[in-house]
Amino acid sequence: MIYKHEYFQLDTESKKVFDENGKELLLTGNAYRMLVFLCEKKHANLTEIGDYLDHAKEYTENHLRQYRYKIETIIGRDVIEYQNGMYSIIGNVQESLEMAKVDRNTDLLQQGHVQFQAGNMQQHQELKFWKFPAVIAVAMLLFSYLKWPYGYYTLLRIVVAGAGIYYAYYLHAKKESQNFWFGTMVAIAILFNPVFIIGFQKSVWGVIDFVVACIIFTFTFFNERHEKRQF
Repeated sequence: MIYKHEYFQLDTESKKVFDENGKELLLTGNAYRMLVFLCEKKHANLTEIGDYLDHAKEYTENHLRQYRYKIETIIGRDVIEYQNGMYSIIGNVQESLEMAKVDRNTDLLQQGHVQFQAGNMQQHQELKFWKFPAVIAVAMLLFSYLKWPYGYYTLLRIVVAGAGIYYAYYLHAKKESQNFWFGTMVAIAILFNPVFIIGFQKSVWGVIDFVVACIIFTFTFFNERHEKRQF
């Protein structure tokens, strides 16, 4: 079966995918199978896609996000949307027994472009969650109630702002920059930034330090559990 989309064509017999210009795309594995399933079913949820890929394996939303990211990176377009727990192809998909008549170039994409995409995919998939910045930031925030020289509080700003920037980047790289935690980490980085200092009374900072320590600890605790469930 041939599935024709505005931005790609998929041949289930040869198991090949081509872009709108007829160039063969290097799309394989579960990402390819997920695209085939969505072209066939139009809409599907996590359970349906997981059963199709391997009913004996427990897939998570993070698995499907990675497959979706790989599909869209290689095709170069946003072709899958996720809404209300359902994945679906953006735009119309037509079924046919023949490929569209285009000047087909079955060579892979230009080597440099493929390497760039592969590098992005590897970076995305190998991105790890490090809790070390959170541990240091929380410890320094809690110890800030003791009497320290002024330099300690300057270092505190650098450490906490750095932790906020790191976790904001982590969430952005995981394509989760629209959730609550991303905005919270950005706000923490701004509040504690050592360049444009925001001034409060010492008693107010005491409350802020405790609240931010609780926020960072909670974020780290739940995110670490989420990461463990993915493997």
